Amino acid sequence: MQTYSVCFKPLGKTVEVEKGTSLMDAARKAGVFIDAPCGGKGQCGKCRVKVLGGENRYQPSHLLTQKELKQGIRLACLTEVEGDMTVELMQTDTINDIIVEDITSDFGKQARVNRAIKILEKSGIKIQNSFDIIRVKLNQPSLDDNIPDFERILRELKLMVKPGELSCSVEVFRKMPRVIREAGFDVSLVLHKDEKAYEILDITTQKSKKIYGLCVDIGTTTVASCLVGLSTGEIEASASCGNLQMQYGGDVISRIIYSTKPGGLEKLHRAIVHDTVNKLIKQMVDKRGCNPEDIVCSVFAGNTTMAHLFLGIPAENIRLEPYIPAFRNFPVIKAKDIALHINPNAPVYMLPNVASYVGGDIVSGVLASGFWNSDEITLFMDLGTNGELVLGNREWMVACACSAGPAFEGGDISCGMRAAPGAIEEVRIDTKTFIPSIKTIGNTRPRGICGSGIIDLIAGMFLSGIIDRKGKIRQITRNRRIRFNHTAGCWEYLLVPAEGTAHGRDIVINEIDIDNFLRAKGAVYSGIKTLLNSVGLDGGDIKKVIIAGGIGQNLDIESAIKIGLLPDIDRGKFEFIGNSSLTGAYLCLISDKARQKAGQIADLMTYIELSADPAYMEEFVSACFLPHTDMSLFPSASAI
Repeated sequence: MQTYSVCFKPLGKTVEVEKGTSLMDAARKAGVFIDAPCGGKGQCGKCRVKVLGGENRYQPSHLLTQKELKQGIRLACLTEVEGDMTVELMQTDTINDIIVEDITSDFGKQARVNRAIKILEKSGIKIQNSFDIIRVKLNQPSLDDNIPDFERILRELKLMVKPGELSCSVEVFRKMPRVIREAGFDVSLVLHKDEKAYEILDITTQKSKKIYGLCVDIGTTTVASCLVGLSTGEIEASASCGNLQMQYGGDVISRIIYSTKPGGLEKLHRAIVHDTVNKLIKQMVDKRGCNPEDIVCSVFAGNTTMAHLFLGIPAENIRLEPYIPAFRNFPVIKAKDIALHINPNAPVYMLPNVASYVGGDIVSGVLASGFWNSDEITLFMDLGTNGELVLGNREWMVACACSAGPAFEGGDISCGMRAAPGAIEEVRIDTKTFIPSIKTIGNTRPRGICGSGIIDLIAGMFLSGIIDRKGKIRQITRNRRIRFNHTAGCWEYLLVPAEGTAHGRDIVINEIDIDNFLRAKGAVYSGIKTLLNSVGLDGGDIKKVIIAGGIGQNLDIESAIKIGLLPDIDRGKFEFIGNSSLTGAYLCLISDKARQKAGQIADLMTYIELSADPAYMEEFVSACFLPHTDMSLFPSASAI
């Protein structure tokens, strides 16, 4: 097979590929990140590149204008290599630009963490972990005292901590003789205690060694992590970035499908462990000035699919009826088992899944929210790439996952983007002139529109009469912002003209985009209704709505209610708690009892498979209108 070279500028990376390879696959082979929310199907238009030279064959797409084609702009997924090529990346730092919701960057977020800790303490859960470092002075061996090194350590430990059974890995055994003698028989031991025994995780000459734990939220789009002092519980460093698996698809279904291709599972596993998590670990270790082997414990929270891909376990059965994952409670493994760059003997805890589409991130979030310890009927919502819902209180919980797709993070929207500098996050529309006012993240020139901005935009278009209840644009005359897009074959609203954008292209929303978003919001609201119906309740019975996830930070409650995304109830019942998944993982790191409580929460949840509920589809169809077919459910919107 004939091969050709492809050079990606400005990175200067070159790769040899076979004739007919797509530029997307060439980029993946070269280790070059190109965003592909649709998984390379030519549906999102986000993988724009500029061909500077070389023979290629491309499929036409309505997502590119004739002007862009003349400039050499192509979609990487629809362009095949026919000769040596030079390609310019149009966005070189997309993965690092994404705004990630963490738990440390300001006082308000730290207050949420402190509140979560107080919830545990109030319920009688001790903030105590089973990791310790102790200094052991050994008697030097002699002809009269010639027991082996390991037994010598055990003899001293029995006097200090009564360890019972003691174990350690072969790696520790291999370094034990050298370290003991280099330390002059005065060593420090890193110990992990379970119910009946101790394990030596490490042995060192250091007299005042500090040990750390790692907690990580593995999101479909973003990954956030913290480095925590295990003796103090203090968060000493944090790091976050986009999940490098994004180049293989923006949602879990796309990635599951990719994982079934030859070598696909291995690539996805490497993308999250090696290319994402290990790099975040290095950032934090460098920032703190410690050694990766000082990290002796880790806790991970992620949805069911992310947990499978992180561990390198086939996930294809999750998307096939009857939707069976490989595991619910994964046994504790060692960091070395998955090439995690921390102490090789460090335990790796995966927070338990509930079902195929409700995973450890939701269990972790519910733990952090504290509603598991309340009598009030509470609705917990995590609105990210996926939409998960939990309804209940301390006595019962029902949960479901809504097939919302990536619309809340800008996916499936022609000018949509994730939350990053230049993303339009707030929109207001003048009801008479239809002229919008916008606010962007970072107050920079707009590049696209993210989830909170899309919600504002659709609410504004609806309330100003630009769109009807079906989401169709009214062809209003004498307004230049309402126009027909002949390439897309539908009407659109011009939000920002090309001369006002960062990339020189119009930012618009069209009827296809609106329809995609209405399906996403309809999936969420119909999920809420289905959960309420399953336990014989209605919206008025909800005493509190807890919203987690990145979108919650800038979500306008009024806009969300006006379009029918959230129930029309007292606004004082809504509460934002940020990255609850990472907060919960942090709690499970500093408290063994909190990890046990997470398992109990998972056991308490009853999962409802919406696709198997005959009433769900009827609810979904009714919710795909603005705000709903039953206007009595939304009295505030009806009044307007």
